Amino acid sequence: MTGLSTSLEDYLEAVYFLCRDGGSARASRVGALLGVSKPSVSAAMKTLAARGLVSQERYGRITLSPSGVAAGGEIAGRHAMLKDFFTSILGMDPAAAEADACRAEHAISREALARMGRLAAFLKGPARRSALAAARRSAAGRRP
Repeated sequence: MTGLSTSLEDYLEAVYFLCRDGGSARASRVGALLGVSKPSVSAAMKTLAARGLVSQERYGRITLSPSGVAAGGEIAGRHAMLKDFFTSILGMDPAAAEADACRAEHAISREALARMGRLAAFLKGPARRSALAAARRSAAGRRP
């Protein structure tokens, strides 16, 4: 991915969501979303800007570069897939799934995430229903 720390990924993801809704973000909204101070947001934005992911007007709007949009979208996509897996497949409480997805999105490999996605699609899809029906028919045929 981008080689960002967990913290910087969280900042980038927050900016991504805020920019998606309004085209740009403000440090105060990023801070409120993450529960951090404006100076913390400013330091993170400087680091993300140095990496070419965001730009910020002095005391103003924060926008994403094309590479920032791509990286933020990837982080947000990992988060969404994990949260969906935790709630729809594992049956976790949405709040607990949100917290676990937030932690796991930073550590999980692309391969593991892709495999989880395929497993979720199978478990949610018609292939699972067909496999279960076939197993039931097979089991019924073996009964004495």
